[in-house]
Amino acid sequence: MTTIKAACPGCGEIDLVADDILLRIGASKTANTYGFSCPDCGDFVEKTADERVIRLLLSGGVMPVPLHIPAEALELHTGPPLTFDDLIDFHHQLADDSFLMRLTGS
Repeated sequence: MTTIKAACPGCGEIDLVADDILLRIGASKTANTYGFSCPDCGDFVEKTADERVIRLLLSGGVMPVPLHIPAEALELHTGPPLTFDDLIDFHHQLADDSFLMRLTGS
């Protein structure tokens, strides 16, 4: 079985096997990550995976897990973030039949 070298921030260099590593492949390059539980300290370590790292892990027998990211999460969002007060106001508007009739044009 292939030994894969990795680094834990607290413990330093460690040896892993393919089954110890979780490789997540996403729709965009920035979503690709790999992670492992450090056998020494038990912490879960997650790092970004560029193309070179992905090729190395795949050649070492690591099975990738496809990561589905909804397209909406990748959209550029502008404007202020939604606040709790905005959510409460929207809830009250939805409870008002006249608001829904204005929206539907009825």
